[in-house]
Amino acid sequence: MTLSPERPAAATTASALPAESGPGEAEIVRAAASGDARAFEQLVNTHHRRVLYYLCNMVRHRHDAEDLTQQTFLKAFQHLGTFDCARPLINWLLTIARRTALNHFRDHKKWEHMPADVVGDAPSPARQLEDQDHAENLWARARRLLAPREFEVLWLRFSEEMSTKETARIMDLTQIHIKVLVHRARQQLLKGDIRS
Repeated sequence: MTLSPERPAAATTASALPAESGPGEAEIVRAAASGDARAFEQLVNTHHRRVLYYLCNMVRHRHDAEDLTQQTFLKAFQHLGTFDCARPLINWLLTIARRTALNHFRDHKKWEHMPADVVGDAPSPARQLEDQDHAENLWARARRLLAPREFEVLWLRFSEEMSTKETARIMDLTQIHIKVLVHRARQQLLKGDIRS
């Protein structure tokens, strides 16, 4: 089975991504879990872009993000039978993606702070938007000012439009911890505005 859905357009944002599937998604998940390759391919095509963007923002290197996206879907395929169809599939996929990325960082022995200008061969989605708008992009600014965990919480809450509960589940934190991180991030961004 090959996981090679189309690459996302550079300027696509989470709001322009395909909407989550309705009640039919549960049937597709069940069919994929029972071995229907076409059903699984449909799930990959539906959620590939969001998983890839999330990982691009975590790892800051397009090639690594693409590899990790493929690993995420392979893990999802292997464990699809354990998925609770009452929950949104994208939340489960982003949880797998996050854990896969964290394992990637652990395998490389040390975490490095990567300046916003350091990217792989292709600019990050935030950098492309910044270049197109010829103005400072909110996400690029947030990345520069915030700690990685605070940035990730904001990304999930506001770019991916996840609830506090969903964000807490994906990041394996309590809802109160998520609220504290969002509050801290907002305060940090406000301080950055005052200095500008």
